[in-house]
Amino acid sequence: MEKSNIYIGRIIAEVMANKKISKAEMARRLKVRPQSVDYMLGRKSIDTDTLYNVSLALDYDFAQLFSIRKNQTKSDIEHKSYDKIKKAKLIVELELGEDDISQLNIKKKILTSLE
Repeated sequence: MEKSNIYIGRIIAEVMANKKISKAEMARRLKVRPQSVDYMLGRKSIDTDTLYNVSLALDYDFAQLFSIRKNQTKSDIEHKSYDKIKKAKLIVELELGEDDISQLNIKKKILTSLE
């Protein structure tokens, strides 16, 4: 089995820095001692419960770091969005007449959104 090269402590520290959250503030949010935050930030890995609580405390989805098929996931999301747009287009065409659609310039807007 392949091991990850993700050092979660470093990544948590980076997210904290980006969000301007101090170690003391992080300790308060996690309800732990500041020394525990120091220990966590030095770790390569942490248990999933801790990672979950850190995710909530920082409002950051650390699970995305471990997504094996990240590109596929993004593609699936884009595909779902495209399907919603197609469905909305169909509803508009069914609800409005051709004159209404051309008068409101909706056709061009729909085609632009599908590109």
